[in-house]
Amino acid sequence: MKGTQVATNANPVDASRKDEEGVREVNTHIPGVGDVTAYFLVETVDDVDQKTKEDVQTLKLSVPVEAEEEVEELDAEGDPVKNEDGSTKLKTETYWKTVHYEVDLGQASREKLEKALAPFLKNAREAQAPAVARGGYKPQALPSGVDTAAVRKWAVDNNIKVDGKGINDKGRVPAAFIEKYEEAHKG
Repeated sequence: MKGTQVATNANPVDASRKDEEGVREVNTHIPGVGDVTAYFLVETVDDVDQKTKEDVQTLKLSVPVEAEEEVEELDAEGDPVKNEDGSTKLKTETYWKTVHYEVDLGQASREKLEKALAPFLKNAREAQAPAVARGGYKPQALPSGVDTAAVRKWAVDNNIKVDGKGINDKGRVPAAFIEKYEEAHKG
């Protein structure tokens, strides 16, 4: 694991220590007070043990985290399901998202992290970082890998109907259309 050495803590010290290694002088003007000089000892510190100051590096980590989101419940046509009182029925969906972190670690903490990750990394594949979206429409990607925009286009182009109805222009693509699309594209 590689990092960039930028982890720092700045602790105030008195002027008698101004010539020590790592002490920085800061000058500022405070209205009503005048010019003020302060001194800070700037050190790199391990975020885990809060003691190590040698060879501390900042590591960037991307970690999968389970999350929940309330979403509208949709019927087979992609329309919102209504409660008895007319409000839209909601349901909770669980999904995985990637959270990005930075942590400042000394050599011993980096080795502990590598050791803890070793059983997982031994069986993992290196992956390309996902492309950053630049805005605009992005078709819904299903776990099966089916592109919903392609399903919608195929259903319209081939006049596919489910229960006598064609596919909607927007909203969730009903599972019945996806099943028909997958059946037609086997091979």
